[in-house]
Amino acid sequence: MKRSILYFILIFISEFLLSAAEKDSFAGFYEGTITGCKNYPLNGAPEVFAEVSRGTDSYKVKLLSSIMARSEAHFVVDNLKAENGAIKLDKAGSYKLTGSITPDLIEAEGFEGKNPVKLSLKRKTVVSPTLGLQPPEGAIVLFNGKDFSKWRASDGSDLPWEIKDGAMLAKPVVKDGKKIYSDAITKSAFGPVKIHIEFKIPAEYHIGGYRGNSGVYFGPYEIQVLDSFGSEGNWMECGSIYRIHPPKVNACLEPEAWQTYDIEFTPAKWMGERMVDYPRMTVYQNGVRIHDNEPVYYDTRLTPKRGENYRHPKGNMPISLQYHGNPVEYRNIWLINK
Repeated sequence: MKRSILYFILIFISEFLLSAAEKDSFAGFYEGTITGCKNYPLNGAPEVFAEVSRGTDSYKVKLLSSIMARSEAHFVVDNLKAENGAIKLDKAGSYKLTGSITPDLIEAEGFEGKNPVKLSLKRKTVVSPTLGLQPPEGAIVLFNGKDFSKWRASDGSDLPWEIKDGAMLAKPVVKDGKKIYSDAITKSAFGPVKIHIEFKIPAEYHIGGYRGNSGVYFGPYEIQVLDSFGSEGNWMECGSIYRIHPPKVNACLEPEAWQTYDIEFTPAKWMGERMVDYPRMTVYQNGVRIHDNEPVYYDTRLTPKRGENYRHPKGNMPISLQYHGNPVEYRNIWLINK
């Protein structure tokens, strides 16, 4: 009886958290101008973007010259609160901006020193240019939105994930009152490939860190999946070749937006028993190149020190989607053998 009660409690909590994962109305990009600036570069290039990201109970705003480009931040304001459908700005940041942020607009006035400036931006919806890209002739479709025939669980059994609106939804199985986690692993192994994957990170604002945690693995090598919108884009965040190479830029979209990875993976090259080249990856996230033929020095689950003498596997390897306890979704997955 106790196990049955625990089972239903776990199911209820899981369903509640899934239903609570809704897109935040403020999080995302805005585009417009800041006028009146006398100093470089905004005096000659007043076109700017705002990046509004959400923490557990507050917001952060960055004003940027460009997005997904490691642009300088002209100002950063943190610990902002939403109230009555707006985020109030009260002498905020280096420009002492006073105004408001709504889901559609940012309007504020302030000062550059003693010089008055005006900020006016509209909401900008960014969509990956490869979102919905269809597989070409000869491609191997790994997930078509209908079944898991190309996938298995970590223990070789049927994959326990759910199909939701044509997407793979990562979730555990509850057996005897215990949650059993399983990655989604391809039944086939692959060598050099080009792969297209679409993913959606849930809005888990109730979690302090590592929200929407998952990953795309080629054998032991991971491209991180994580809610990293608004972050610096370090070697553990979304788009990283995990704990080896950070992405060249943070190309993330806000949680609950569909994103894309277009990845070219080449395994280690061997000449007899001598490895002549590391595994390599080229990665585009949302159409932005974040890795360019980067070497993967070791199993990404290792530290740099422990990976010093790592022996890379030979032959073909499965591709897997990590389940790390977060309900990340995947869809439209296909590849081409190189």
